[in-house]
Parts: sequence; C-alpha cells; structure tokens
Amino acid sequence: MSTRHRKKSLIRPLLLPLVALLFSAYFAWHGWHGAFGIEARRVLDTEAARLEAIKAELKAERSEIEKRVALLRPQSLESDMLDERARNILGFAQPNEIVIYKSATQAAVNKK
Repeated sequence: MSTRHRKKSLIRPLLLPLVALLFSAYFAWHGWHGAFGIEARRVLDTEAARLEAIKAELKAERSEIEKRVALLRPQSLESDMLDERARNILGFAQPNEIVIYKSATQAAVNKK
C-alpha cells in the first residue's frame, strides 16, 4: 500500500483570509469614496449649508419686499410711500430736493 503525503502549502492557509481582506478593502474604499460614501456626504452637507444661507438671504429680501408692497395696497396706502414711488418712477423730483434711500439695495433698484 502506498500513501500520498502532500507537502504543506504556504498559500492555501492564507487564501481565505486574503480573499476576505480584499473584499473588506473593496467595500471600505467604496464606503469612503463611492457615490453614497462618507466623502460624498461631506460634499452634500457643505452644499446644503451654502443653500440654506442663500435661502435665509432670499427670505429676508422677500420679507422686505412684502413690507413695501403692503404699504402700497389700497387698504393701507401710505402717502409717503406713494409719493416716493411716484417721484422715483416718474421723475417728479425738484432740482433742489434730496432723496435719501433707506437701504443700499433700494438705491440700486431705484437707479435701474
């Protein structure tokens, strides 16, 4: 009777841990750099913060415009506001009159 003796291989015991390590590295890399990874989340959070700041600015601007529009409504018509708009739009200011605007944005809008 003959028996076969195999020589112990160095690769065979390391094969399963090596494959497991490669799979782990693959998923870790995609977890960090992938389309839904940590890096993409950081970029989205930065973009969301920037857009929230723009949203706050636009809300403040809209609130200011709504206040000015409310002053021109027939129910609450303010004569000073009507006089200011008529002078600005129609150019009815006298040469010796000085017009002082409340804000820089209002002055920029009125110059157009």
